[in-house]
Amino acid sequence: MGNIGEFFGALMVICFICCYIPQIVKMVRNKSSKDVSLLMIILTAAGYTSGMIYMFSTEFGIWWFLNYGIGLIMCVILTVCWFRYDK
Repeated sequence: MGNIGEFFGALMVICFICCYIPQIVKMVRNKSSKDVSLLMIILTAAGYTSGMIYMFSTEFGIWWFLNYGIGLIMCVILTVCWFRYDK
């Protein structure tokens, strides 16, 4: 799989990380989290955490690690913004 696998692994990480940026920017600009579901954030964080645990217990892959790790960090940032701008 080689280069094509690496390309799509990197693309996966970039796409999943970029999904959070518009929501974070919108919350900060509007200073409101009313349009964001805290349950969605919690479930996403649980999914990323479960994925990391699964990955470490089976086969370690750098792109999966980056996806789950950075995705979890983005969930934390989103959660902080949610509580900061909760009205």
